[in-house]
Amino acid sequence: MLKQVLASAFIIQRIKAFITDIFMIYTPILYIMTYFILDGAKSFQSNQGAIFLCFILYGVITASFLSAKMQTPGFKYAQIRLTNHQGKKIGFIHAFLRFIIWSLSMTFLIGFFFPFFNKKNECLHDYICKTKISFQK
Repeated sequence: MLKQVLASAFIIQRIKAFITDIFMIYTPILYIMTYFILDGAKSFQSNQGAIFLCFILYGVITASFLSAKMQTPGFKYAQIRLTNHQGKKIGFIHAFLRFIIWSLSMTFLIGFFFPFFNKKNECLHDYICKTKISFQK
């Protein structure tokens, strides 16, 4: 029973972190690309290269935060952090690879359902990259 309560609280913290990161990191990237670099929303929507560039830039910024501080702004707000299984920081390449695996697993919905079918309730990208998210000390 306690494990289920902790797991659900942990999922809520991860969702809070994700939403916060979207608003604090991804939204400004989209806004700058749409209104300062391109000619507006119509131009952005028809430019697949710009959309991909924004997504990759979001991944680079997120990986930079995770490799430097073990937290993104959303992780800090939610009081969680990312480490390897030994509790140490991960490098930039490791964090960026985790982002790529996350994006692929969520695209195919495997990543969404994976935590419900393993004992540790790990996400697929954390399982593959041998990382873990824990509450901040």
